[in-house]
Amino acid sequence: MKDWPPLSDYSATVGRLATAEDTRANRAAFLLESNGVRIGKPIDIPLPCYAWHVDHDSDTRQRCIIFQAEEADSKRYFGGWLIDDKNQIVGFDTDFEIVTP
Repeated sequence: MKDWPPLSDYSATVGRLATAEDTRANRAAFLLESNGVRIGKPIDIPLPCYAWHVDHDSDTRQRCIIFQAEEADSKRYFGGWLIDDKNQIVGFDTDFEIVTP
């Protein structure tokens, strides 16, 4: 995609729950835990992937690379990089619009 970085520049956590090592290595942005016990399961989507992060309060959109997708307690969580801000972000799947190249 024009003006988007290559996905090959980003590591991702695929097919398993993220570990603390994944967060330290920037392959994950969060750990899902309840009372110190890991919960959830990975979501089967191609990672990393392009997306728009949508701020529903301000109605703004930012380019993003999603590199983590997990679900727990009937909620779907995504972790990624805001491309222009160079910051990690965590949100619900409803905060992102996946872009297909």
